[in-house]
Amino acid sequence: MNLLIIGASGYLGNTIYKKLKECTNDSIYGTCCNSNNHELVQANVLNKLYIKRLLLFKPDVIIWSIYDAEEEMYLSQIGMNELVNRISKDVRLIYVSTTVGKGKNQTENVTPNKRMPDEYLSKYINGKIEGESIVAKHPNHVIVRPGSIYGYDYDGKMDSRMKGLLEISESGKDYSRTANMYASFVNVQDLADAIIELAYSNFTGIINISGERSVSHYDFNLYLTKLMDIENSFIIPDYKLEDVYHNLNNDKRKKLLNALIRDI
Repeated sequence: MNLLIIGASGYLGNTIYKKLKECTNDSIYGTCCNSNNHELVQANVLNKLYIKRLLLFKPDVIIWSIYDAEEEMYLSQIGMNELVNRISKDVRLIYVSTTVGKGKNQTENVTPNKRMPDEYLSKYINGKIEGESIVAKHPNHVIVRPGSIYGYDYDGKMDSRMKGLLEISESGKDYSRTANMYASFVNVQDLADAIIELAYSNFTGIINISGERSVSHYDFNLYLTKLMDIENSFIIPDYKLEDVYHNLNNDKRKKLLNALIRDI
């Protein structure tokens, strides 16, 4: 079987790619847009010609693992749309999305909530919502909605939040995080394992993947300091007038997948 990871030089994509290389004898191909890794195929998926070339690998499974805060809408409307139009109905397409709804204990049936231009990560989230609508046209699709991804990747590199937290800790400044705003989180290694399991399963549709327990932004940052083994007195709690939730329901994931997803 041939598996193609689009975005294999990224934080999650690299972990999926290298775990697959380690655990299977199948043919594994990975793409990058800007990387010096000669093992990966250079491909700008905003150019339709690259999509055509990638399909020369005859992939049985395609895992789309790209993050771009600014260009996500174009990645969906150009790259993903071209991909869906070119692949056969038998190709398994796994799309790594994000948390697209609002509210507490969101199931996979939650109505996607498009963000206003001035809202945090609006271009990224709206682009992922658009991507989901395109992917859903393909009969053999899986849409993965992960919690916020954290942790050390396959190569031991930390995520951007951990890097930023480490820099703040070294600056001597206080860092305020909300203690009654709750979200779902997922370790990058666990998420990669779950996506690999999905690549070899028969499930189609949408699936949430995160830790089961919702965690406040304040407690999450305290947890990151433990992972990095640094002191945490610089992290100061603040509070909203009311509790705010943006967390995922994981009932479907627990029924369908064997991959272990740790809680914080």
